[in-house]
Amino acid sequence: MIIMTNNSPQVEYIPPVYKEKRLRHSKNPDKIGVFLCRCGDNISNIIDMEKLKSSIKADFVAEFENLCSINCRRHIREEIIEHDLDRVAIVACSPLTHLKTFQNYADPLNPHMVEMINLREQCSWVHTDQEKATKKAIEVTRAGIEKLKNAQALDKIIRQTEKSAAIFGGGISGITAALSLANQGIKSCIIEKKPTIGGNMVKIGKVFSPEKLAEECALCILNPIINEVINHKNIHIMTRTNLLRAGRKATHFKLILEKDTGLVHEERCIACGKCAEVCPVEVPDEWNQKMTTRKAIYKTFPQAVPDVYTIDRENCIECGMCAEACKMGAIDFKLKPEVIPFQAGNIIIATGHENYDLNKRPEYGYHRFDDVISQMDLSRILGVNGPTQGELLRISDGKVPDKVVMIQCTGSRDEKADGKRYCSKVCCMIALKHASIIREHYPDTEVVICYTDLRTVGMYENYLRYVQDKGLKLIRGRPGEVSKKDGKLVVRVEDTLEGKPLDIETDMVVLSEAIEPSAGTMRIARKLNVGMNQDLFIKEKHAKIKPVNTDMGRIFVCGTAQGPKDITDSVAQANAAAAKVSEEIESGTEAEPPVAVIETSKCDLCGKCRNICGFKAVYKDEENMAVDPMACRGCGACAGQCPQEAIEIKGINDQELYAQIKALLSDKEEGEIRILAFLDNVGYTAADTIGYNRINYPEAIRIIRIPSINRIMSHHLMYAFNQGADGILMAEYPDECMLEAHKAKIKELTEKIAAEGIPNDRLRFYKAYAPHYRGLNKQFHRFYEDIRAEAKI
Repeated sequence: MIIMTNNSPQVEYIPPVYKEKRLRHSKNPDKIGVFLCRCGDNISNIIDMEKLKSSIKADFVAEFENLCSINCRRHIREEIIEHDLDRVAIVACSPLTHLKTFQNYADPLNPHMVEMINLREQCSWVHTDQEKATKKAIEVTRAGIEKLKNAQALDKIIRQTEKSAAIFGGGISGITAALSLANQGIKSCIIEKKPTIGGNMVKIGKVFSPEKLAEECALCILNPIINEVINHKNIHIMTRTNLLRAGRKATHFKLILEKDTGLVHEERCIACGKCAEVCPVEVPDEWNQKMTTRKAIYKTFPQAVPDVYTIDRENCIECGMCAEACKMGAIDFKLKPEVIPFQAGNIIIATGHENYDLNKRPEYGYHRFDDVISQMDLSRILGVNGPTQGELLRISDGKVPDKVVMIQCTGSRDEKADGKRYCSKVCCMIALKHASIIREHYPDTEVVICYTDLRTVGMYENYLRYVQDKGLKLIRGRPGEVSKKDGKLVVRVEDTLEGKPLDIETDMVVLSEAIEPSAGTMRIARKLNVGMNQDLFIKEKHAKIKPVNTDMGRIFVCGTAQGPKDITDSVAQANAAAAKVSEEIESGTEAEPPVAVIETSKCDLCGKCRNICGFKAVYKDEENMAVDPMACRGCGACAGQCPQEAIEIKGINDQELYAQIKALLSDKEEGEIRILAFLDNVGYTAADTIGYNRINYPEAIRIIRIPSINRIMSHHLMYAFNQGADGILMAEYPDECMLEAHKAKIKELTEKIAAEGIPNDRLRFYKAYAPHYRGLNKQFHRFYEDIRAEAKI
């Protein structure tokens, strides 16, 4: 192996794959046309256009004042047809700005036979020495033309996903999303693991309205929506159903569902209730937070949908009394769970949340003292269909409490073991809602809220003042414990505003429990291979601009499956998720190269490509590994991991990379420095911004645009060093999806280059950020100066 220095001869290092394919155009080479743009002197005032033009070897070369003008569109098309051109190079400005424009101008050609060569932002605007800038322009233009010679004509990859959606979760988010899609003519299936739809909203009794400064019946609001859902021709509801397996195609998902029959034929049951009347088994009722009992055969609540009884297998003793009482023959103890194959174009995860297990905070006495309850317990107590028909009564003696103390942040904003460090967002408003109801209907009952910080954003601040006006007492401080003394509960708290400890005697304590991800949310995430955040909620693709997308293409999230939020935000997010599904279905999606393609004849199904892909683009179908082009970003991480070399990156192949590297280094003179900068789209944007701001950097910098540093392999770097590169800078935005692959690539390239005898400081990595273009500029200068100092130039 020969390492290039400024004084060593050039030795061509060509990997075998390049040797095999480099002559593919030699017998019948395509005709190439080159169109030069003066850009209103933006380019021509620094670069000698005549010298540049005379250096170009092509079948057709023409120079224009402004190529992006409407008139030039006609010229480009006419010249392509008249000179029978097969490939076109546009020597002008940044491809980030105008590549699509010129691909449309050259529409007789395949769009991937059009190459843009950036002389404005990365040459004329960043250099002042005309001779050096012109020399660089000649090399950059030659590199672009050589890349163009090796480009592949690619067909458009358009995927029209199936016009259907599977929605996991039948709470307010799932119902809203299904209804939105159904009204757009999209078939939707609500898949719910519980016997009924409605989720947590049907349990909470009342919801608060900050605009009306009032509390409204939750079920009254929800029931019309549920009725609309069950009667909609485009919505199918599957309750008591779980996801067993999920397969993925480019246009749809293949799901295997398991539906528990509940030992009842749904089509026969008329919900008369005679089965429950004769059932001898009574168990705690989850609907009423186990404050009442239900039978082993039951309907969750009177208005439950579907309106069908179900048997609790765990508690049923199979005495057969219910079957005897059923005149419709609906009960059948021989019924088995049904496995159902299901196909859907898109998926929405709306699996909701669970409430924090208050037994993890034994200092508050939950389940130890009867009258220490949760906010959800209080919701059921205050609900007209609850265990006390809406009467505020203590569990211990059935009396109205004289005093109620609410403890906020029980499990939320908690640094202790098993605590949740995040704010659960709705707890303050729930406590205020219940305090308002109590003060309204029981004016003699005192209500005290012990809080850490009251968080009532926006219009909810008005609701806070409204409740305070009813006589609510607020104490800033988190209680340390709840004890019992002389038949009274005692809450020990430090009033942090007054700076003194307090012992508050009370008749009832209400704990505002944290919201945490449900077991169903975590299970679905794992089955669908969807990413979760550190708190185990479904992770959105980008919190700001893609708040309902997941890191898996065509899978969306809404509601509290994504994180704590109130009903208003859940409904808004559900509508947003439905809009994204509709967008996928109605408009179709065109994949932008580069994209990875797997040659199945070489693939041994090792799965390394799937494991490394942070965009979840690689999947296994019935027989082969495959790539979803809609999700693929062409970063090349999969190709780098493939031991069989079965993956090709269409849109930036090896031949294009080698051609650019060689052309950018071929005219290097004695004593000259050459630094190749491989920049991803963010890094390239930062480099363009340097140009926009007319900030100078050394002419030695030669930029090659790549989708990601994962696209660059060690043999690319060795080829560059052997062609005469003095240094290589690799800059990439650290996309969160690919952080592990990014770190692994840096480690791999550093180790392999070191093993070849390349000094460590000749290969550098930089985290690029589009706004921090000055940082990239400093990297260019620092790298150049370090190499110049070492070479004593």
